[in-house]
Amino acid sequence: MGTASSAHTEIPGNRTDHCGVPGLERATLVPATVSHDSRELQASSRLHIITTASSNGQEVPTVCWKNLITSNLTSKGLSSDSVSLVMGSLRTSTHKQYSCYISKFMDFCSSSNISVSGCTEHVLINFLQSLYDNGVGYSAVNTASSAVKSFLEMAGVELGPTPVLNRFKRGIFNSRPSLPRHVTIWDPQIVLDYFCANMNNTELAYLTTKCATLFALVSYQRVSTLQSLCVSDVKVLDDKLVVHFASLMKQSRPGSHLSGLEFLRFPDKTLCIVETMSKYLSMTQPMRQSDKSLVSLFITHGKPYKNASKDTVARWIKSTLHKAGVPAEFTAHSTRSASTSADVRRGIDISAILNKAGWSRACTFHKFYNKPL
Repeated sequence: MGTASSAHTEIPGNRTDHCGVPGLERATLVPATVSHDSRELQASSRLHIITTASSNGQEVPTVCWKNLITSNLTSKGLSSDSVSLVMGSLRTSTHKQYSCYISKFMDFCSSSNISVSGCTEHVLINFLQSLYDNGVGYSAVNTASSAVKSFLEMAGVELGPTPVLNRFKRGIFNSRPSLPRHVTIWDPQIVLDYFCANMNNTELAYLTTKCATLFALVSYQRVSTLQSLCVSDVKVLDDKLVVHFASLMKQSRPGSHLSGLEFLRFPDKTLCIVETMSKYLSMTQPMRQSDKSLVSLFITHGKPYKNASKDTVARWIKSTLHKAGVPAEFTAHSTRSASTSADVRRGIDISAILNKAGWSRACTFHKFYNKPL
């Protein structure tokens, strides 16, 4: 059981990448009837038109959505540094999630001969309807709506109040709701028994996957949080393990950041996260000493050694769950529900669970994570 402690926040640098969406042309920012000269005038001023080849080989004016935002903000007098910070308001994970829908929206406008700058609530609804018609549910439609609205806001397009859009999304939820994938959860004891049965396994591959899985269970944390930890964020002391979260997490907000955690030693060394982490750090120390780039807490266990990605850590945990006997349909993220639900059954105070997991509201836990066996 961990106790909260303070942790500082480090804001990562902005990362610029390309608007490399393949395929057809992106939405023009002017109606199709506008003359070529007018387009050149728009491009030279603020709309940053880009030309790409269409399917018939002719060049068609298109636009990268990030260039559009940058041009709009610059035209309003923002410095390049200020523009970079505004663009950095979208974290890397959010940017990846939003990019797909923004690009689809611009394609939708292009195919409908609609100017992005003249977008209305009804245009956005029709776009979301096209997604719905292709089989997506409420969660994806809601994400697409947020993505396009954020894009339009930063691009200087005033959408105004959207009462009909709100009703539309409610209708989609009623028609195709986004419900929890599982109504029950597995018992963490299954995994603990697996670790006990393999207590004599000293291979690096096993120790790595065990450490990641056990840490996920005792800390309640997401895979992304585990992957973001640096080895310098973790300190093994005589009687406890201290973990500081020095990077931005998914739930980090201005004035709110995940508290540090402490884990006391457990009598059973096989199931003790302090003992397991100590062994893991000791076994990986030679690799880290020979390669200073290995700064992540979790590194791959085969040559060439690398900082483990989020997908790699998730694969480790899911594989461990499967070997332990957890049904295959459960993902690595299910450890968050399994461990917190188990602690509720044990009578652990709900406020302690919320604080440790980084949830601000009990309703989030009860709605999505607290499940029976």
